[in-house]
Amino acid sequence: MKRILTLIVTAASVLSLTAGPTRESQAVRDMIAKVNDRWQSTHPAEASPFWDNAAYHTGNMEAYFLTGRDDWRRYSEQWAEHNQWKGARSDDRSAWKYNYGETDEHVLFGDWQICFQTYADLYRILPDDKRIRRARQVMEYQMDTPQRDYWWWADGLYMVMPVMTKLHNITGNTKYLDRLYDYMLVSDSIMYDADEGLYYRDAKYVYPKHKSNGGHKDFWARGDGWVLAGLAKVLADVPANWKHRKFFEDKYVRMADAVVALQRPDGYWSRSMMDEEHAPGYETSGTAFFTYGLLWGINHGYLKGAKYTDAVDRAWKYLSKKALQKDGTVGYVQPIGEKAIPGQTVDARSTSNFGTGAFLLAACEYVRYLEREAGDDRAYWTDLAYNMAAPVLRNMAEGTLQQNMQVEVSPNWDGRDKRVTYMETFGRLMAGIAPWLALPDDDTAEGAKRRQLREWALAAYRNAVDPDSPDYLAWRGHGQALVDAAYVAESFIRAYDALWEPLDSVTKQRYIAEFSQLRRVDPPYTNWVLFSSTIESLLCKASGNCDEYRINSAIRKVEEWYTGDGWYADGPSFAFDYYSSYVFHPMYLETLSTMRDTGRYTRIHYGKYYDRALRRAQKYAVVLERLISPEGTFPVFGRSIPYRMATMQPLAMMAWQEKLPAGLTRGQVRAALTRVMHNMYDGKENFNEGGYLTIGFAGRQPNVADWYTNNGSLYMTSLAFLPLGLPATHPFWTDAPLAWTSQKAWGGQPFPKDHHWGDGAPMPDLF
Repeated sequence: MKRILTLIVTAASVLSLTAGPTRESQAVRDMIAKVNDRWQSTHPAEASPFWDNAAYHTGNMEAYFLTGRDDWRRYSEQWAEHNQWKGARSDDRSAWKYNYGETDEHVLFGDWQICFQTYADLYRILPDDKRIRRARQVMEYQMDTPQRDYWWWADGLYMVMPVMTKLHNITGNTKYLDRLYDYMLVSDSIMYDADEGLYYRDAKYVYPKHKSNGGHKDFWARGDGWVLAGLAKVLADVPANWKHRKFFEDKYVRMADAVVALQRPDGYWSRSMMDEEHAPGYETSGTAFFTYGLLWGINHGYLKGAKYTDAVDRAWKYLSKKALQKDGTVGYVQPIGEKAIPGQTVDARSTSNFGTGAFLLAACEYVRYLEREAGDDRAYWTDLAYNMAAPVLRNMAEGTLQQNMQVEVSPNWDGRDKRVTYMETFGRLMAGIAPWLALPDDDTAEGAKRRQLREWALAAYRNAVDPDSPDYLAWRGHGQALVDAAYVAESFIRAYDALWEPLDSVTKQRYIAEFSQLRRVDPPYTNWVLFSSTIESLLCKASGNCDEYRINSAIRKVEEWYTGDGWYADGPSFAFDYYSSYVFHPMYLETLSTMRDTGRYTRIHYGKYYDRALRRAQKYAVVLERLISPEGTFPVFGRSIPYRMATMQPLAMMAWQEKLPAGLTRGQVRAALTRVMHNMYDGKENFNEGGYLTIGFAGRQPNVADWYTNNGSLYMTSLAFLPLGLPATHPFWTDAPLAWTSQKAWGGQPFPKDHHWGDGAPMPDLF
């Protein structure tokens, strides 16, 4: 009983034990509020959608997501409504232009398109076609033209690259990414200096045709600031497996290095980056964009080491001590222009909308940097995950799990060998925490826990297939092994580089042998077919030797069982339960994505099937989020309900993979899942005296168990912890907690409408 109480107290007390915002980060949050409140109180929202105002709104939306200040969101909505959700307003396509111009005919000029970034952000909060109708009309027309030189000036890369990625994420139209890459190649041919890793403002300023007064290459700080910030926004949005992602990653890191090397000792960047004397003195807009871009890279693991952290510390000191004025205005902003102008006065009174937006971007990212160890919600999740995992992995690493685990079985247990408990425990637990363990090591308290769990897990993986280990798992002699092995395979799929690659060659061969011998099991026509396909897809990735028939037949059966609007039947007959959560959506997506990524050519086009299955999973995630009540509970129905939080696996998976559909913001999903966890785990008997899960839904409730349930089965609850695979600085963790859909609906607030989601056209075999 003492052990139970300890675990309960630990889980329930995390929020009170974590520090929350540090004194320094709170000071930065106060600066954000002071700057933004002053700007909005002195500038009406009813203003042009041209680039300078639109750049401010990109910063305002970042501040909204960080803080949850609804008045800030409404300010951007008022601005968008005033502009009818348009940029340049001409509807005569024959007159549309993309050269520089401030008229309504310059629809294709990027300075009129940056507004679409904010419109897309507002659409994701509250989906309404009018919010992105014009954006899609303009960008999809543009993509169908033969021109590729739309981004002929450096600023345009910030103005429009994020528009392309945001609209891709909303629509799923891959042409947005294809054209993003095409246009970038043309931009590089116009103004990129490969030797320096920097961009000239446009073709007029390319060296040696143009030089600074001192004879140097003339890289304009704000122009390159636009680019670095734009690259960060692109990398934040594009899929991890996008074929051109590395092109943008390499460009981003190369540019970051070049930028850091040219920082002035006082923390700012000169207007002409290589020639301080060309236009001497402080400048804030370029410095703020650089600060945002560098901080984003530090926060997301691209930029590691003291040279980067020292650079942002110096830059923030300049921004907060010199650029920020006592009344909340942001000073030393070079006025609108396109170059560093000798003799131009830039002083403490020089402020602007775009400079304020740049400051907000930098400040928000700096808060995420400072609060990377202080997130209350993440601390709660990590402590709960650690408490759940440690008894299992510590014992299994030492070969004592089967000796020490306190096993519980259903009151109506069917009499099967209880040794199945251990593979269920290990496989299901690892499938849930694998993305978390795949994060790189760091020196935080969480990092120490994560590193310890990974070390135990790797030893446990070895023991699991070592016939001489006391914890060799029950791979043979029964059909249940197919189910439990699939979760082990799934853990490798979810963290291949961190958990499969470090294994020694003998252990890998043992896994391949154990997985392969499971072909002896003929799966029934239920969700079990996906256990076969998950294992076989892992074998395809790890060894190249897989049974394509078991994979493709599973895919065909799952397609037959799709009932529409996000739901799968568990076999030929529909059952109203959560097996779409426990198995169908995750394992179907992972089978398809793994086969797609191996490049295997069979009769099935795995990529197209994946795209369709993803859309279904996104719809189901919408359903799951709407099932969470205003109080943070969800309906209890169907079999296997002791799997607890596994009910929310597809919603958690979409968050982890950064594929949340419009209407589900990161802040609301995190807030909803966290509230459910508190309701389920706090103050209830979820762990027995040995520290292992009890049978129940929210506490010890053995009567809800099915005949096949043991307390190893229950480790499927860890599948809701997938977002721990996002770093602590990711907006999923740092965005403000927002109301979820049922809270909005029952609270009288606007909330997204919900309709049937279509499934697209049939997909014939490739041959």
